[in-house]
Amino acid sequence: MNGWHETYNDFPGPDVVCGHLQTIAVPPAPADPPDACRDCLSEGTTWVELRACLVCRQTRCCESSPRRHATAHFEQTGHAVMANQSGGYQWGWCYVDGMPLSPDAD
Repeated sequence: MNGWHETYNDFPGPDVVCGHLQTIAVPPAPADPPDACRDCLSEGTTWVELRACLVCRQTRCCESSPRRHATAHFEQTGHAVMANQSGGYQWGWCYVDGMPLSPDAD
């Protein structure tokens, strides 16, 4: 469908679905910018890891970063689903449903 699905692992349970998966851009747009938090760059601050909005693909810094721009992006736009942009393990999150997401297998 859009490349992502709910990750259960008994949380919150197989009978719960994320109502925001349909907002994911298909096909996904390239991340903008892919390797930096634009807000941190303009403020002169640093980030720990990056998150990409799965709706508009803007890249912002994570919850562990001092400025938490990914959360601010969600609060300003209502774009509820994001994904890890820092490499390594692929995972996503829905802010509204508090639900982990996983990419579909290729």
